[in-house]
Amino acid sequence: MKYINYTLILILTFLFSACSIGTTHPKPISMARYKATMKPYVRRGEVIQPREVSLNQTQIGLASWYGPGFNGGTTSSGERYNMYAYTAAHKTFPLGTIVKVQNLKNGKSVFVRINDRGPFVKGRIIDCSYAAAKKIGLDRDGVAPVKLTVVNKIDPKG
Repeated sequence: MKYINYTLILILTFLFSACSIGTTHPKPISMARYKATMKPYVRRGEVIQPREVSLNQTQIGLASWYGPGFNGGTTSSGERYNMYAYTAAHKTFPLGTIVKVQNLKNGKSVFVRINDRGPFVKGRIIDCSYAAAKKIGLDRDGVAPVKLTVVNKIDPKG
Protein backbone atom coordinates (compact mmCIF):
# COMPACT_ATOMS: atom_id res chain seq x y z
CA MET A 1 0.00 0.00 0.00
CA LYS A 2 2.89 2.33 0.83
CA TYR A 3 4.35 1.88 -2.66
CA ILE A 4 1.00 2.61 -4.30
CA ASN A 5 0.79 5.94 -2.46
CA TYR A 6 4.33 6.89 -3.53
CA THR A 7 3.57 5.87 -7.11
CA LEU A 8 0.37 7.91 -7.12
CA ILE A 9 2.21 10.96 -5.76
CA LEU A 10 4.93 10.55 -8.39
CA ILE A 11 2.39 10.27 -11.22
CA LEU A 12 0.44 13.32 -10.02
CA THR A 13 3.64 15.34 -9.65
CA PHE A 14 4.65 14.44 -13.21
CA LEU A 15 1.23 15.32 -14.60
CA PHE A 16 1.05 18.70 -12.88
CA SER A 17 4.61 19.64 -13.85
CA ALA A 18 3.92 18.57 -17.44
CA CYS A 19 0.93 20.93 -17.51
CA SER A 20 3.07 23.86 -16.44
CA ILE A 21 5.73 23.07 -19.01
CA GLY A 22 3.10 22.97 -21.76
CA THR A 23 2.45 26.69 -21.37
CA THR A 24 5.94 27.50 -22.66
CA HIS A 25 5.66 25.74 -26.03
CA PRO A 26 5.47 27.97 -29.07
CA LYS A 27 2.02 28.82 -30.31
CA PRO A 28 1.25 27.85 -33.91
CA ILE A 29 2.32 30.64 -36.22
CA SER A 30 1.51 31.26 -39.86
CA MET A 31 4.23 31.69 -42.47
CA ALA A 32 3.14 35.33 -42.98
CA ARG A 33 3.37 36.06 -39.24
CA TYR A 34 6.75 34.32 -39.02
CA LYS A 35 8.13 36.40 -41.91
CA ALA A 36 6.81 39.57 -40.28
CA THR A 37 8.66 38.80 -37.03
CA MET A 38 11.91 38.26 -38.94
CA LYS A 39 11.95 41.70 -40.59
CA PRO A 40 14.73 44.11 -39.59
CA TYR A 41 13.74 46.82 -37.12
CA VAL A 42 15.37 50.04 -35.97
CA ARG A 43 16.15 50.85 -32.33
CA ARG A 44 17.94 54.10 -31.43
CA GLY A 45 19.21 54.42 -34.99
CA GLU A 46 20.60 50.88 -35.13
CA VAL A 47 19.16 48.43 -37.66
CA ILE A 48 18.71 45.04 -36.01
CA GLN A 49 18.20 41.93 -38.15
CA PRO A 50 16.48 38.95 -36.47
CA ARG A 51 18.15 35.70 -37.49
CA GLU A 52 17.43 32.02 -37.74
CA VAL A 53 18.61 29.79 -34.90
CA SER A 54 19.47 26.12 -34.73
CA LEU A 55 18.62 23.61 -32.03
CA ASN A 56 21.20 23.48 -29.23
CA GLN A 57 22.70 26.78 -30.37
CA THR A 58 24.19 28.58 -27.35
CA GLN A 59 24.96 32.15 -26.39
CA ILE A 60 26.70 33.45 -23.27
CA GLY A 61 26.26 36.94 -21.90
CA LEU A 62 24.44 39.06 -19.36
CA ALA A 63 20.76 38.72 -18.54
CA SER A 64 18.45 41.19 -16.86
CA TRP A 65 14.72 41.18 -16.14
CA TYR A 66 11.73 43.41 -16.62
CA GLY A 67 8.53 43.52 -14.65
CA PRO A 68 5.96 45.90 -13.15
CA GLY A 69 6.57 48.89 -15.41
CA PHE A 70 5.92 46.78 -18.51
CA ASN A 71 3.24 44.40 -17.18
CA GLY A 72 0.15 44.47 -19.39
CA GLY A 73 1.89 46.28 -22.23
CA THR A 74 2.06 44.91 -25.77
CA THR A 75 5.07 42.79 -26.68
CA SER A 76 6.67 42.56 -30.11
CA SER A 77 4.74 39.34 -30.70
CA GLY A 78 1.48 41.25 -30.21
CA GLU A 79 0.53 39.55 -26.96
CA ARG A 80 0.21 41.27 -23.58
CA TYR A 81 3.30 41.12 -21.40
CA ASN A 82 2.68 39.05 -18.28
CA MET A 83 5.50 39.33 -15.77
CA TYR A 84 4.33 36.07 -14.16
CA ALA A 85 4.69 34.01 -17.37
CA TYR A 86 7.93 32.34 -18.43
CA THR A 87 8.80 34.63 -21.33
CA ALA A 88 11.72 36.81 -22.38
CA ALA A 89 12.95 39.43 -24.81
CA HIS A 90 15.83 38.81 -27.23
CA LYS A 91 17.03 41.16 -29.94
CA THR A 92 17.48 38.65 -32.76
CA PHE A 93 16.07 35.20 -31.92
CA PRO A 94 12.81 34.44 -33.77
CA LEU A 95 9.70 35.16 -31.72
CA GLY A 96 8.30 31.89 -30.37
CA THR A 97 11.73 30.31 -29.84
CA ILE A 98 12.10 28.39 -26.56
CA VAL A 99 15.42 28.83 -24.78
CA LYS A 100 16.90 27.41 -21.63
CA VAL A 101 18.39 30.23 -19.55
CA GLN A 102 21.04 29.04 -17.09
CA ASN A 103 22.32 31.43 -14.43
CA LEU A 104 26.09 30.82 -14.45
CA LYS A 105 26.45 32.16 -10.90
CA ASN A 106 24.27 29.51 -9.25
CA GLY A 107 23.57 26.87 -11.95
CA LYS A 108 19.77 27.36 -11.81
CA SER A 109 17.90 27.27 -15.11
CA VAL A 110 14.49 28.04 -16.58
CA PHE A 111 12.79 27.60 -19.96
CA VAL A 112 11.34 30.74 -21.55
CA ARG A 113 9.56 31.61 -24.78
CA ILE A 114 10.87 34.62 -26.69
CA ASN A 115 7.89 36.93 -27.21
CA ASP A 116 9.49 40.38 -27.21
CA ARG A 117 12.47 42.35 -28.52
CA GLY A 118 15.23 43.61 -26.29
CA PRO A 119 17.16 44.15 -24.14
CA PHE A 120 18.43 47.42 -25.45
CA VAL A 121 21.09 47.93 -22.79
CA LYS A 122 24.64 47.46 -24.05
CA GLY A 123 26.15 44.10 -23.16
CA ARG A 124 22.90 42.31 -22.30
CA ILE A 125 21.60 39.40 -24.38
CA ILE A 126 18.21 38.62 -22.79
CA ASP A 127 15.56 40.25 -20.62
CA CYS A 128 13.62 37.65 -18.63
CA SER A 129 10.15 38.08 -17.20
CA TYR A 130 9.95 38.53 -13.43
CA ALA A 131 8.77 34.90 -12.93
CA ALA A 132 11.69 33.51 -14.96
CA ALA A 133 14.16 35.82 -13.21
CA LYS A 134 12.88 34.78 -9.79
CA LYS A 135 13.20 31.08 -10.65
CA ILE A 136 16.93 31.43 -11.41
CA GLY A 137 17.77 34.01 -8.74
CA LEU A 138 18.18 36.85 -11.22
CA ASP A 139 15.56 38.97 -9.44
CA ARG A 140 17.91 39.65 -6.50
CA ASP A 141 20.97 40.93 -8.39
CA GLY A 142 19.12 42.29 -11.42
CA VAL A 143 21.88 41.26 -13.82
CA ALA A 144 23.78 37.97 -14.05
CA PRO A 145 25.89 36.00 -16.52
CA VAL A 146 23.82 33.35 -18.30
CA LYS A 147 24.06 30.68 -20.94
CA LEU A 148 21.20 30.47 -23.44
CA THR A 149 20.49 27.20 -25.24
CA VAL A 150 17.89 26.95 -28.01
CA VAL A 151 15.69 23.96 -27.18
CA ASN A 152 12.73 24.49 -29.54
CA LYS A 153 12.27 26.76 -32.51
CA ILE A 154 9.53 27.79 -34.84
CA ASP A 155 9.65 25.84 -38.07
CA PRO A 156 7.93 28.05 -40.64
CA LYS A 157 7.84 25.17 -43.11
CA GLY A 158 5.64 23.16 -40.69
